[in-house]
Amino acid sequence: MTDPGGRELRPQWPEDLQSLAAELDALFRSNPYLRRIAVEIDDWGLGWARTRAMPSAELANVIGTAHGGVVVGLADTAFEIACNSYGRLCVAVELTAHFLAPGEVGKPLVAETREVSRSTRLASYEIEVTEAGGNSKPVATLLALAYRTDRWHLGADRYPDDWKARH
Repeated sequence: MTDPGGRELRPQWPEDLQSLAAELDALFRSNPYLRRIAVEIDDWGLGWARTRAMPSAELANVIGTAHGGVVVGLADTAFEIACNSYGRLCVAVELTAHFLAPGEVGKPLVAETREVSRSTRLASYEIEVTEAGGNSKPVATLLALAYRTDRWHLGADRYPDDWKARH
């Protein structure tokens, strides 16, 4: 969905559920893996997320560029947030990566995930990893599939019935 200026609209939580969104945000940001691979959450909303990392020399591969594990870890983190963004507990079923160009050490990488489709049990996502900067060089593109459980982060009783039925 785009606005009249052609910019992509990013779905956000409704105003009456902002306290739940804030608690989910705190849950996402408390993930110890983020610190381990130096990933930051830029922003997220319903079915989408954007994460960022600065590959250091300690995270380089044998040829001196950002290790593929760093690129995939950054993308997987954005995917994790996007698929869990409705509050429903989701887990990865599949993640496929296509590396397009090396990410340079010392240049920030950004992963942007967007939901392609969502049903009761499965949701599909596209993830683009780019080297941030003036030209936003593409580094990788990934496809991901999530399994959507019957469980809810923060407890099912915290979500309105109509929310649970829609999401």
